[in-house]
This record gives sequence, structure tokens and C-alpha cells, in this order.
Amino acid sequence: MALSKQQRQAIVDSLVNEIGKAEFSGSFSVDRFSASHGLSKQSIYRYLESLESESKIKKIKKGRKNTYHLESTTFQFKYTLANLSEDIIWSRDIKPLLNDMPEIAMRVCNYAFCEMLNNAIDHSEGTAVNITVLINACRAAFLLIDDGIGIFTKIASAMQLEEKRFAILELAKGKFTTDPGSHTGEGIFFSAKTSDGFGISSDDLVFTASSFLESEQLRDFKSPFQSGTVVAFIVFRDHSTPISEVFEKYTQDPDDYGFTKTVVPVRLLEHGDPNPTFVSRSQAKRLLARFDRFERIELDFSDVDEIGQGFADEIFRVFQTQHPNSQIVAVNCNKHIERMIKHVTRRKV
Repeated sequence: MALSKQQRQAIVDSLVNEIGKAEFSGSFSVDRFSASHGLSKQSIYRYLESLESESKIKKIKKGRKNTYHLESTTFQFKYTLANLSEDIIWSRDIKPLLNDMPEIAMRVCNYAFCEMLNNAIDHSEGTAVNITVLINACRAAFLLIDDGIGIFTKIASAMQLEEKRFAILELAKGKFTTDPGSHTGEGIFFSAKTSDGFGISSDDLVFTASSFLESEQLRDFKSPFQSGTVVAFIVFRDHSTPISEVFEKYTQDPDDYGFTKTVVPVRLLEHGDPNPTFVSRSQAKRLLARFDRFERIELDFSDVDEIGQGFADEIFRVFQTQHPNSQIVAVNCNKHIERMIKHVTRRKV
């Protein structure tokens, strides 16, 4: 039975979407696509050849295998930061490049772009910013590079942190700003949560967050830039989560968007250990910094094997006793962590 024009277009759209997302989640597989869509591999190859002839995808031979990538169009801009207005840059230079972007995806692009450019304008202490926008049939990607002092250097200095890597933990918590009189400390946090992929790097460290892959990571990164901050984020065309829905996840009150709830990956405390262990009260106090600004804090213990008695006691007994209006909830715990938390919370205050 012959497919209708609408059915063929749906296959093409799905093919393009899967190739585009495979760049972030693994290689595209003809076998997997044909099986999931009930089509022969021969027909999939015909669609791929058609897309290649239309310059929508690029085929690259790797040994006996072919890999496929979407063709992208690149736009580059450079601005002096002094007296720059992010909303004007967005409406004049960036938004026209995305004129066929679906509405929800467009709003996410708008929000994250303006927040990140404003961050460079107000906080970087730099003189210029370079912006690159890459667009293809699956997504829009943005790269902003300023020549300032570096975000992790600035946070570590403002909070008098022992190491710059601890600054990433503060970003992951949210509500941190070096200029509380003018900013709420929500821009980077919610830009990372609303976009499909987000990364920020400086000082040879990079923090990445992906709502698409549901992951957050801290790793070493040898930057080619001598100074400044690099921000990158992507938004898929089929992005379906409105910004308002993301805000709602981090509020306790359904009647407003008060940022009263946060989720903190505990493993960000210790960088470089694939199975970190947390035992000291000093580690706990570092984790607990600024928790009193939230009504509910979810501590995510994914990839943490065990915790020590002092660490657990400081968080789940001492802090909770001193801050009854801030509720700490442990999630993704193994049985060892659950037992330790039960042990310390049984103690009398």
C-alpha cells in the first residue's frame, strides 16, 4: 500500500529529528529506525539519499559504515558589551534567523539567550562578546563567549570558596548572584533547566546540564580561551515543555512562580571521583550553604555509594533542627544511604 504525502513527510521529519538528536545521545542507526517505524532498510536509505541530495544531511564514511549529520547554517556576531541591550540584539539580529521555529521552542530560545547575554553584560567585567548561532532542521544552538574574568573565578571570589570547582555547586543550587541588588540569581539556573542542553565553562572547568538526557555533569575542560566565560545551549524544534511548566517544578506555591524549591546533585561536591564518598561535616556545610533560602531542597544521591555519619547528621539532624522552614528530602538513595539517614534522624535533638 502506497504511503500518502503526509505519511512520507512524517517519516522524513522523524528521520531528520532522530539524526539531529543522535548527535547528542549516540549514533543514528538505520536498523533501529527501520524497526521502530516498520519500514524496510532499503526505503530508509532512499529517504537518506533524497535528504542528502537536498543538502539537508551529510553522509560521512567511517570505515565500512556511514554516519549521518544534519547540515547547519552558521551565523556569527561580535558586540561591544558597554551599553549593550540584550532585548535589542535578540529582536534585531537573532529572532529573524529563527522565523520558522515553533512557538514554544522560540520562547525558550528567547529566554535563555537574553538571560545569558545579560549575564555577560552585567557580570563578566569584559569588553566584548562573540555570539555564534547554528541552525538546522532539528535544533538551534547558541554559543556566547565573553572576554571577562570567568564566571567560576567570580563566584569563588565572591563566596570566598577554597576551590573554583565549588562555584559550580552554587550554580546548581540556584538563587546565587554576585549582584543581589539587581539580580535574583535565577537566570543561569532556569536557562539550564528550560533548554534541551546547556553548558557553561571557564577556568578549565565545564558544567553541563541536559533536560534531554536528564543529566548534570562537572568535568575538566582545557579551554582554548585565555579568559572569559563560554556559554552554549541548544533548543530542539520539537521542544514541548513551556517555560511556565519548568518554573512550576521549582515552586511550592501554585499561585506564583516563587523560586522556593531546588534539586541539588550531591555528587557535584566532589569532582573527579566516579564513586564519591562523603563523610565530613565540612563537606556537609559546604553543601548546605544557602539552603535556608529555599522551602524544599531535594538532595539527589545518584552515583553516590555511601555517606558518613557526620555528613548525614549535619544535614538531616543539625540543619533541619536549626532551619525547620527548610525541608530537605533525599532522593535516589541506595539502601546504605537510607540506613545512615534513618540512623541520624532517630537521635534526640
